[in-house]
Amino acid sequence: MSKHHYRSPANRISAPAANARHRRSLLALSVAMLLAAPSALAQQADTEGEVTELDQVQVTGIRGSVYRAQDIKRDADTFVDSVTALDIGALPDRSVTETLSRIPGVTIDRFLSVGDPEHFSAEGNGVAVRGLTQVRSELNGRDSFSASGGRSLSFGDVPSELMAGVDVYKNQKADMIEGGLGGTVDLRTFMPFDFEGRKIGASFSVNRGDFAEQVKPSASLLFSNRWDTDAGDFGILVDLAHSELATRTDGMFVRPFFNNANSDLNGDGTNEALWLPRGADWRTLDYERERQGAYVAMQWRPNDRVEVFATGFQSTYDELWYEDAIFLDNDPLQVRLDASQPYQLDGDVFVSGRLASGGNIPMGADIRASHRDSKTQDFSAGLKWLVGDNTELSTEVQYIKATTKALDSTVTLGLNVPYIDVDLSGGRPVIGVDESFTANIDNYYWAFTMDHQDDNEAEEIAWRADLKHSFDSGFVESLKFGVRMTDRDAHSIDTGYDWQPVIQPWMQWWALPGDQPLPGVNLNGQVNSSLTNLTTFENFYRGDAKTPGAIYAPILSTALGFPVSYQDIHSAADPYYLCCYAGVYAPRDTSDEQWSNIQKEKTYAAYAMLNFAVDSMRMDGNVGVRVVRTENSADGYLIFPNVAYAPYLGAGESTPVTAENSYTDVLPSANLKWELADNLVMRFAASKAIARPNFSDMQAYQQLNAGTKPGIDPPDDGSSLSVDNLDLTGSSYDNPYLEPMKANQFDLSLEWYFAPDRGGMAWINVFHKDVKDYFRRQTELVSYPGADGNSYDYLITRPVNVGTARIQGAEIGWNQFFDFLPAPFDGLGMSANYTFIDSSTKVPGNIDVSPVDTDGSTFGDLPADGLSKNAYNVAAFYEKGPWQVRLAYNWRSEYLLSVGPNGYNGTHNDIAWKLPVYSDEFGQLDGSIFYRFSDNVQFGLEMNNLNNAEQRTIMDQNGAGRRVTSWYVNDRRYAATLRFTF
Repeated sequence: MSKHHYRSPANRISAPAANARHRRSLLALSVAMLLAAPSALAQQADTEGEVTELDQVQVTGIRGSVYRAQDIKRDADTFVDSVTALDIGALPDRSVTETLSRIPGVTIDRFLSVGDPEHFSAEGNGVAVRGLTQVRSELNGRDSFSASGGRSLSFGDVPSELMAGVDVYKNQKADMIEGGLGGTVDLRTFMPFDFEGRKIGASFSVNRGDFAEQVKPSASLLFSNRWDTDAGDFGILVDLAHSELATRTDGMFVRPFFNNANSDLNGDGTNEALWLPRGADWRTLDYERERQGAYVAMQWRPNDRVEVFATGFQSTYDELWYEDAIFLDNDPLQVRLDASQPYQLDGDVFVSGRLASGGNIPMGADIRASHRDSKTQDFSAGLKWLVGDNTELSTEVQYIKATTKALDSTVTLGLNVPYIDVDLSGGRPVIGVDESFTANIDNYYWAFTMDHQDDNEAEEIAWRADLKHSFDSGFVESLKFGVRMTDRDAHSIDTGYDWQPVIQPWMQWWALPGDQPLPGVNLNGQVNSSLTNLTTFENFYRGDAKTPGAIYAPILSTALGFPVSYQDIHSAADPYYLCCYAGVYAPRDTSDEQWSNIQKEKTYAAYAMLNFAVDSMRMDGNVGVRVVRTENSADGYLIFPNVAYAPYLGAGESTPVTAENSYTDVLPSANLKWELADNLVMRFAASKAIARPNFSDMQAYQQLNAGTKPGIDPPDDGSSLSVDNLDLTGSSYDNPYLEPMKANQFDLSLEWYFAPDRGGMAWINVFHKDVKDYFRRQTELVSYPGADGNSYDYLITRPVNVGTARIQGAEIGWNQFFDFLPAPFDGLGMSANYTFIDSSTKVPGNIDVSPVDTDGSTFGDLPADGLSKNAYNVAAFYEKGPWQVRLAYNWRSEYLLSVGPNGYNGTHNDIAWKLPVYSDEFGQLDGSIFYRFSDNVQFGLEMNNLNNAEQRTIMDQNGAGRRVTSWYVNDRRYAATLRFTF
């Protein structure tokens, strides 16, 4: 059926916009125009004779955004959900990430780094679609990425003020670019021809977090105009944005429990076995970011058959967060319960009491600072040509470059506290230490430094061409063919975390004198207490949690002063060493090949797609196939073993290697849309999708190791051992021979547009995905050459493609404006959506990510990471006269964050333990109130986290039970915003 059967909601758009939509129907299959500026042109008759001139009715604000998103969903030829901004700079949230969380099936996590349960993010971070984080990111339908070693864009890097809308594609068509296993997120910007003539928009905001107590500005400016000249219709658009934010997060932690027999509770001389926590700690994190964007777009239509566009986009992101933290650095197997103090147990599991150790309990007090600068630039140009009355040709070229440079730096003082009091009986912990001890600078020493350097650059050139031929009648509506080629280079430098001790208790009696106290902070008179700061944790947790009081920690400049500050601290400690340590600190050399990851990738894709329609049944759809070949190469090094008793394996030399890998994927797809009755639409989609591995997972660097097997002693006479007596091993977090994850996916939905002219609709969508070839670390035999020309098998642990998963669920949604209510309630409206996802995984044994408890016991099957079983959004809004009011609540249920992240892994008693850590359920209430003084001026208040939501994480243990392990609270944020539109 022709698309015009679905045009009933279109009368809400002005006639010029409808005409623009008609003109752009000629571009409907042009990536140059369909994906560069789809926001105003999705509704279109296929033939000129069927276009109806419409009255000029402008609908903006909340109502207009809901109408537009509904139109996009209804007219789409696959499964799409959208959030739009018809007003300039008026996405409903102040970050793209938070905007995405409003879309059914899309969830975000609230941590600064995916899989890191120790650092909360106020604006959210990782994005998952239907539980999968393998999400393709696009800007106007073209590639967009950050230089972070991955393939997608860090959505937090992009100014929301530049966006006209966000579309999430949940299934595939043959003409869509491959790579979205969970889905595809397309960020749309405005184009000059989206507006009838000149358009000027500006917004100014000041935002304040009530916890950080800092005021930060934001501003955006858009200018667009078009001219009808002798050379044709010409338009230009310029959009600029600047945004700053400051937040504060306070966190409390209870660490993993261990089954220790160190406590004699009844004084009978026999120790009882108890599950005791390693201890508890707390921290405050301050976060600041500055985000800037610039966007320029030009369009030229010399006649009715040709259109040309060019765009330039740049986004920069400067992020700094720093935390004062006190943390445990003790041996968990030495922890005991002090029976001389009141205590409480639940069976053999600790509830409250005083924790002590054989001696004092080593702790660290640090300043950790992470500073990241990122930039993404995109330059694109395209041409659309109506070759004949029924034949359209489009082509475009794109160049994108992304850079990221980051330093994560930690400088730590140590102190050995006599005890830690912990009370878990009330949920959130009550923690106590000897405050007179922690407030005395003489009890501290310089403990360690740790840095992590990143310096990444990636660039890509892409070209595509599409040809569409339409037919005037019959089952076949049109045929479309296309090709696309890309050439991407990615060079990443990642030094890892370089932990270097300064003064440690375990150094005594060999590297430091054992009959003297540890050297204090006034090292050799060079590094002294002026480089430390007494942190009082003022208003900690908004006063809702008890903390032990003040601690000393290094000042911020010691972390940001890397590497000079590191060198000063290590050098000052040098005179105290007896042996074994040199105080001259040298940072890791970023030019060293072991930290470098050089990747090249070329892709070649071709597709064919048939669009069909059966007018008598009010049915249309598409069926097609996309074939894509991927060719990867990675430059790196192979490091040979260096053991005297196996010279035939090598002598520690490194040899450059180029690992090459290629694969071809055939991706069929089919989409069907059937209008069962007026305003009742059924959809079905089936497709195959892929997600290529991240570049950071494909480094070609492998160090080989050799050691003797158990019971075999290395010879001391210089002789060699045969390979049968050796353990040949290697471990790597990378594998250049990884292939994509793959999924067969199916969608079925029913959409009821019960009040299409008033934004009234309801829908239910069920989906199913069969996923295979997950990326998981596994141990396998891999053959490598030796110095003697023979090959030897090494037991290598590295990422491989292994395992399957089944993900299925349902999305239910409803939107409505209550125009039928009596005034003034006829301005009320509401939208709600709910997502249910169920998953099961089958991953064979010998997998490095399998969880292990601190006592060596194992766990059953875990859910897929990042997947919440339940999630929902509820928004209520009121729009009448000059007022616009919106309240929106977003909630998701518990989900698996990571297995064995920092703080939840270790090796004790020869047990390599790693615990599963979950994010607890989380819901946040946001809102906004705007008043329109005139057609041109609007003022409002935007609010985030009105409910002062508490984020919690959960650790799972077999013997000690499942319990909350961390608690976070952060700002309520308020932004006063003034908008101008002319």
